[in-house]
Amino acid sequence: MKLTDSVLRSFRVAKVFRENSDKINCFDFSPNGETVISSSDDDSIVLYDCQEGKYYSLLVLA
Repeated sequence: MKLTDSVLRSFRVAKVFRENSDKINCFDFSPNGETVISSSDDDSIVLYDCQEGKYYSLLVLA
């Protein structure tokens, strides 16, 4: 699929994850696309399950 302007405009939010309570600094998918990891200004790292739409684990760096 070519990501044209009209294709991008047709995208809709499928899921909002709220485990990070501050600005997200980094967000990356696993090679198989099933897991996402995020880090944020709240000093947390969160692993999300993309298939189930929920988070696996929350690590708070204190």
